[in-house]
Amino acid sequence: MRRYGLYWGYDTARELELLNRLWGLVCDRLNYFTPTKKPIGWDTDQKGRRRRVYDEPATPLDRLIRSGTLSADQQAELLARRDHLDLLDLGKLIDDTQRQLAKLAAAKTRRLQQSLKPRLPNPSGIRPIPEAGKKL
Repeated sequence: MRRYGLYWGYDTARELELLNRLWGLVCDRLNYFTPTKKPIGWDTDQKGRRRRVYDEPATPLDRLIRSGTLSADQQAELLARRDHLDLLDLGKLIDDTQRQLAKLAAAKTRRLQQSLKPRLPNPSGIRPIPEAGKKL
């Protein structure tokens, strides 16, 4: 989730609400529109080295439908949901939600990071080390 929720510190009810909304949007995009490939075994190349073999990329929804575990009603419901979603609108909603989260949390997270940084000594009071044979 860090990839989508960014690395800010969230601690308010509004930020939690936005994170929950973001999570639903990201899940829709990944499960309905993002094809992935899964490892299906191993093969050997001409030099005898093992290499991973993958299946053809497919979305999680397509894999679920192909598995045959869904009833006809469940399958129709999921397909209707996918057909109702718009990938461009989904991307815009994800981007808008991320911007709102960043706007709410960025400044306070930076302040917290600054307060936790160790303070370095003032360099104006440090004298340089004299070179060999020279006096200051």
